[in-house]
Formats: sequence, C-alpha cells, structure tokens
Amino acid sequence: MSPPPYQMSPPPYPMSPPPQRPLWNGKTNGFAIAALTMSMFGCAILLSTAFGILAVVQTRRNGDRRGRRFAIAALVINGIWVLVIAGAVVAGVVTNIAQGPDRDATGAIRGERSIAVADLRVGDCIKDIKNEYGTYVDVAPCSVEHTSEVFAQFTLPDGPWPGDAKAQQAAHDGCESRFQGYTGAAPRGSDRLLAESPDALDWPKDRGVLCMTYQPAGTTGSVRR
Repeated sequence: MSPPPYQMSPPPYPMSPPPQRPLWNGKTNGFAIAALTMSMFGCAILLSTAFGILAVVQTRRNGDRRGRRFAIAALVINGIWVLVIAGAVVAGVVTNIAQGPDRDATGAIRGERSIAVADLRVGDCIKDIKNEYGTYVDVAPCSVEHTSEVFAQFTLPDGPWPGDAKAQQAAHDGCESRFQGYTGAAPRGSDRLLAESPDALDWPKDRGVLCMTYQPAGTTGSVRR
C-alpha cells in the first residue's frame, strides 16, 4: 500500500499583540494647567510661556486634547500681555518725545511730567509729595497747584549714619538754616519743611539732602523771594 498523501496541518491562528497601555491617563497635563493659571498674571509671562510650550509638546505625544487647549490658551494670553506691555512702552516713549525735554532753556520744568528724584533741582515744584513712591515724582511749573517746592540741596558731612537720629537732625537743621536764603524770611510755625536724607544703603557714597516745603492743602506760586 502506498502511504497516505501528506496532509499539511492548518497554520496556527496568529497571536494577537498584547494590549498596549494608552499614553494618556485621562488627566489634564499639569504644565498646561500651571501655564494657564500663571498667564493671568503679567509678571509670570516667561514661566507661563515655558510651561505652555512644554505642555504643547507633551500633549501632542499623549493625545491630551484638553491639556493642549489649555496650553494654547495660555500662550495666546501671554502674547496679549506682551502686546499690551509693548504698547505701553511705545506710548510712553512717544509721549515723552511729544512733550520735549524736561526743562526749558532756563532750567525750569516744562509742563506736568514725571522725573527721577535724582534729577530734582532747587526751584522744582512737586504736585503731591505725600502720594509719591519710588524713584520718580510728578512735577509741574510752580504756577500750577502743588504741595512742595525744592528750596535747597546740600551734602551731609561724613559723620552720623543715615537713619540715625543725629543724621536726621543734621539734615533738618541744614534745611532750616537754608530756608531764609531762598524765601527771604525765617521759617514760621506754619511753614512745614521736609528733609529727604540719603538711604543707609547708599551711604557714604550718597550724602545728599533734599530740602522741600510742604503745604498739605496745596498752593500756587513759588516761595522764592
């Protein structure tokens, strides 16, 4: 007898690949949330932008659509902040150019404007000294209503430290002794004098004192004689 014909067995069923774990775990990307939150504050533009870019890259890989939308929204808001800040800077520069120099040929202040405290001179009038903070003040011609006028500047001797009671007293005494030379009369009880003495951090490099009058209700005209 001849052997039965060779029969090939059917091929085994192909094995299905093991299920793959999805890249996205269903949670919104943390960098995207942080970027969107910080984009609400203009002071955090750089950090928010960095987080936003990182979130865009990560959400593109794992399919987190909500996180991607958050990240893109943060980048758009940061772009708006940049435009607003740039616009403010340009407007300030244009306004300053339009107003011209701070002073005229005689050295008098040209109109109402903001200047650095270090640039104040004797004869300058400050609109409201009690509302001024930082290194800039709003000044105006003395014919405009103001509260203060610079009447003297001098340098303290290299002696007591700023903030010390002796230094403050020396600054006040120096201003009081110079008041009559500017106004033509000794200070009266109603005359209020302000002595702006140097900061302790700038001592002894800066020993300058700024002497100013102060009228809380405001006044017009100069006290110079």
